[in-house]
Amino acid sequence: MKSVFKSIGLVFLIIVFIGVCFCVYILQAPTIPEAESPKLQVHSRTSGRGRPTVNSKPRFYTKNVYLFSIDQKYISNLNYGVLSGELLFSVVLGMRSRYGAELLDEELKTKYSWQQMFADAEVNVSFSSGAHKLDVLISGQDWVLADSTGAAYRVEKAGNSLDIYLPDLREAFNNKRITLSTDSKSTIEKIGKSWLITDNKTQQTYEIRKGTKKLDVFQQSKYPVVMSLFSVDLTSMSALKEGNFSEEIRQGFAKLEIPLSRNAKLSTIEADVSWQVVDGTQKYSIRNKNGILKVFLDLESKWILIRASGSLTGWVQRERGTIFTPPQHSLSSRQQLKEKLVSFFDGLTGK
Repeated sequence: MKSVFKSIGLVFLIIVFIGVCFCVYILQAPTIPEAESPKLQVHSRTSGRGRPTVNSKPRFYTKNVYLFSIDQKYISNLNYGVLSGELLFSVVLGMRSRYGAELLDEELKTKYSWQQMFADAEVNVSFSSGAHKLDVLISGQDWVLADSTGAAYRVEKAGNSLDIYLPDLREAFNNKRITLSTDSKSTIEKIGKSWLITDNKTQQTYEIRKGTKKLDVFQQSKYPVVMSLFSVDLTSMSALKEGNFSEEIRQGFAKLEIPLSRNAKLSTIEADVSWQVVDGTQKYSIRNKNGILKVFLDLESKWILIRASGSLTGWVQRERGTIFTPPQHSLSSRQQLKEKLVSFFDGLTGK
């Protein structure tokens, strides 16, 4: 019996020893890194797996950036405010439904008053009164109708009627590898010249401008630029009058991580009212507003200040600033066990 207890005790000691060794091994795992907060990073490539990827572009821009061009036919989508190729209206052909293909093509080109037809259909689209153009895709079946502004519509024969459709602007964006969500809206910025497409899901806005033969698509800035930097009281006025920077003004720039260099130049724009600061590629203005000296950022500066959220504000290059969100750390199995073991010991200590 004693030998049995002795064997059990020996096995227990061996198990305890192995357990202690295992715990020591787990606790010696590399330190679990703390989660990093998003930061502003400047580079011309996006981040993938924590490092730049080849031939990529910034995810977020600090100014409007040209993306691509599309056909002017999509003006019809932009004017109507619908991005998909939906049916606008149908027109009964009547006797023309019995015409041969070539004769029907000729009728649609020369005899139809398309401007009146759009007006009678009571759709929120005005067909230009100028010369229109009708291209035959399939004789007697499918056509593309364009007015003098370049806005185009797809016309299809369906039995005894003609169906008029919008082109598919979403597909045009998809072909350029940009997907517009279903929560996207088109608005007119300047009639016949520029439009905005706002994607509320991605919080991204695209500006579309009419060129000579194409529509040019630009990506707008996603984050607001901070213009007002800081304020100081009027005690700094005397230094400014003498062409110098007060200590309060220098500290204000230093707190924003843009300390003024020794070569920073101060010039008076209007006596006792406004001054300009030029420090290399950076430009600022100081203005006397209601007894307070306010310092503003000039948008012609190379570096601008943007606010992505309440907690994320930083300096990025005006030409190619991006926001970098560090990827979450992937813990090894050993680190995961360490995390659980430390949590267990903490709970044990608490009890």
